[in-house]
Amino acid sequence: MLAISDLHVAYGQSEVLHGLNISVAPNEIVAIMGRNGMGKTTLMKSLMGIVPTKSGSVNMEGTELSALKSYERVAAGRGHHARDLGVAVLVDVGVLVGVAVGGLQWCESEKRPRE
Repeated sequence: MLAISDLHVAYGQSEVLHGLNISVAPNEIVAIMGRNGMGKTTLMKSLMGIVPTKSGSVNMEGTELSALKSYERVAAGRGHHARDLGVAVLVDVGVLVGVAVGGLQWCESEKRPRE
């Protein structure tokens, strides 16, 4: 469902993600955890195309995302929803892909996280 391969992301000369590899299967929930400054937000921003990828591949359900601009990713049904409680969710056409530090319930009838 989501495959990140050898992802390198940098702000100018300062590389933040150094060859990240992650594979997330359908219905799998993965927690991205770490101290401040470890690259969690940079990963989310790079998945959405807000921060450009230096090199590597981001593939979601057969679509290579790293070549798409952020608005093209949104038009293709990919989105990022950040919550104040330390929870970030990457949503693909109503399918919950990932990332939570705490519990998160899915509202199937509305295809979104439950408040």
